[in-house]
Amino acid sequence: MQASRVSSCALHRLLRLLTLFCMFEALRGQPKRLRQPTSSLQQQEHAAVKLRAQIIKDAGNPNLHLELATTLHGLDQLHPDGGRRIPEAERAYREAIRLTSPRAGIGLYTNLGALLMGSGRIDDCLTALQTGIALAHEHKLTDSNLYCGALFNLGKAWGMQGKGAEAAEAYGQAIEASRGLHGSTYTKALASLKTVTPDQLAEMQQAASFLARAASAGSEDDKADKKRRRRRRSKAGDADMEQKWGFLTELDAADQSWLHFALYSAYQSQREYDKAWKHLAEANQLQRSLGSYDPQHDAMLFQVMQQVFPRPADPTSSDSFDLLLSGAAGYSSTSPIFVVGMPRSGSTLVEHILSSHPQAHGAGEDTAFAPLIPDLLHLLEGKGHFQDIRDLGKQYVDNMQGRIPPSRGNATHVVDKMLRNVWNVGYISMMLPKACIIQVVRHPMDTTLSCFAQPFEGRGTPWAWDLQDIANEMLMVDQISHHWSQVFPGRVLQMPYERIVADLESAARDMLHHCGLPWDDSVLKFHQNQRTVQTASLAQVRQRLYNTSVGKWKLHERYMQPAADLLDPMVKRYEEEYAVFFSNPGKPVKDEL
Repeated sequence: MQASRVSSCALHRLLRLLTLFCMFEALRGQPKRLRQPTSSLQQQEHAAVKLRAQIIKDAGNPNLHLELATTLHGLDQLHPDGGRRIPEAERAYREAIRLTSPRAGIGLYTNLGALLMGSGRIDDCLTALQTGIALAHEHKLTDSNLYCGALFNLGKAWGMQGKGAEAAEAYGQAIEASRGLHGSTYTKALASLKTVTPDQLAEMQQAASFLARAASAGSEDDKADKKRRRRRRSKAGDADMEQKWGFLTELDAADQSWLHFALYSAYQSQREYDKAWKHLAEANQLQRSLGSYDPQHDAMLFQVMQQVFPRPADPTSSDSFDLLLSGAAGYSSTSPIFVVGMPRSGSTLVEHILSSHPQAHGAGEDTAFAPLIPDLLHLLEGKGHFQDIRDLGKQYVDNMQGRIPPSRGNATHVVDKMLRNVWNVGYISMMLPKACIIQVVRHPMDTTLSCFAQPFEGRGTPWAWDLQDIANEMLMVDQISHHWSQVFPGRVLQMPYERIVADLESAARDMLHHCGLPWDDSVLKFHQNQRTVQTASLAQVRQRLYNTSVGKWKLHERYMQPAADLLDPMVKRYEEEYAVFFSNPGKPVKDEL
């Protein structure tokens, strides 16, 4: 079979169409301001090659090392590839630091800290950031944007280690340093606080009121007109307010939205739900102004998937289509574990539970699978052999296994939490027939609220700023999930978040069994797992399970009707299917969100 050429003309024609969808898919989820065409990525790769050649000729030039570092750093952010560029970027940053003055090193250490944070090396990140902050104090440069950014990233880094007190202190310092100086850091630091003081709340209210008045004065004018209006307002008696808050007026809509997300969180914690929703709606309106979401893309993609994967494989057939669907051409490794589904559904919790097992390592969302799909499509177009599909599967496994740190040397399984792989279940089944796939699900309305309340900041979720868009995305994911259950029965384990909350041990046993892992009590102590978590769910996985997020949407029920109308059939089906977990929600504990 390994020598057999992949040949199914009808399948090839459909997969040619799919190639176009996949090319669009790679760009679809990025915000407009981050969207980069393939040619731009190629240009940056070419720039890196050119810089390497220049460094060979002029190795003592710190600017060349810095330019190479920032080029590779930017490429890693725009087009992650398992972090393969990070070691070289780190070396370039460190060489630039070595070759430049300590005063100039403040920004370099700040950038290096951000790079190391992205790669999960939080201890090294903290060292770099603290060094940069110390240099800023030594050289009296605490009024710089770089200093503000270093303090904010210090808060993020402490938070990723689960050290809430240290994170709160760093965010507080970032707020003080950036007030009147750097609006983006100021609003993001406020939104990152888990609790706010009465003085901080009053400050946020004042800032939001000022921005509202500034916007109502004439949002269609250009910046020059805005400056003239501000001068007129100052003469009219608003000089103090202008002096205090004028630095926020130049922020774009996305950065202004963080202030409203911060106010939502503050009012929510005080149970002033009407005020909370007002600011949540404003935050999402600002984010939505940056771009739009077209649900027809996923609708068309779903239709194509139905045609490409129309039925289960026939185990008695020798047709290449059936052999492909059965995974006969794939790489039979049990190492991969895919966690898929909707964001804010409990997926990070599931990954954290699984990665608490001594034989499983959580690799986060930087999947190595999606980049292989174009190669798979190339093979399925008749330009390869079955053996090549197996080689692609092995390439994925080797890549993900290579991400296991030495400290987890006993790990045999790797958890890939790229949620959008829910659309790739067909490909996964072809390439990795023994991979474990777990789809985490949650009450549709709770998921909707959680997505709407989360500032994803460019995580490929253009639908997350509108209730109806969220509902449409959820319906598409539900449809493709149902389709996979028909084509690959038993392949995907659906795990309700409410079940985990109600009976952790039973849920964990089923997940481990599905993944072929033996029982280990450590999964019940997932909150003690100190692995780095880089998603918005960090707070949840650092504490014991709580049940107060179940049914939380009802606090804002009257505002969520646009989503409820679309999701009503799905909600009824979900509540009926998992009724036992709603009637027995587990032991109530304190909600520390």
